[in-house]
Amino acid sequence: MINIHDLKRIDDYIYEVPSTFREDMRVPARFYSDPKLLEGVLGDRSLEQLVNTATLPGVVKYALAMPDIHQGYGFPIGGVVATELPDGVISPGGVGYDINCGVRLLATHIEQEEINPYLDDLASALYANCPSGVGKGGNIKLKKGELNQLMEIGANWALKRGYATDTDLERTEENGCLHGADATKISQRAKERGKGQVGTLGAGNHFIEVDVVSDVIDESAA
Repeated sequence: MINIHDLKRIDDYIYEVPSTFREDMRVPARFYSDPKLLEGVLGDRSLEQLVNTATLPGVVKYALAMPDIHQGYGFPIGGVVATELPDGVISPGGVGYDINCGVRLLATHIEQEEINPYLDDLASALYANCPSGVGKGGNIKLKKGELNQLMEIGANWALKRGYATDTDLERTEENGCLHGADATKISQRAKERGKGQVGTLGAGNHFIEVDVVSDVIDESAA
């Protein structure tokens, strides 16, 4: 197990397991954290998994992990690694079994003081309206053939049915559609497993969180 004495603190929010920690490490393993989050990071095998990713052929610069790092399947959840030719590899554990899982940000003008008394109600409303978890199932019921169409045109399917806006597509990679997708290449078993997940957050490392902006670092970006 890795303990706090094995870590090198790079700055206020970046820690590093040096490449000297293990002989087979090709690069250091860095992760974003603060002292409070660090307790959880050290509580499972996520750092050990991050060190393992630092041994991959062709790995570039650092093996990295985001603040949500926790134990995964081979890679830690929240782990990111870049590899390059000619020796670089593609790791299924790094690409993920939930390909194209992304992050979206929705901003409001509500002040923290306004919403504080209603946080429990907000959490209940989000839970009731945004299904998540294995087998939960969503409220969107697909007609025969619709799943194939959804798989091939992606977010445009949601746009046509009022579940998305033009702005949503503009802010999604590839406008929410991988062109050339062919639903006939997907097995019927995979489709059966997936169709009930339409309109849900899915399971595993998929969640909604409510945050407050405490500091603005970049005015133009904000």
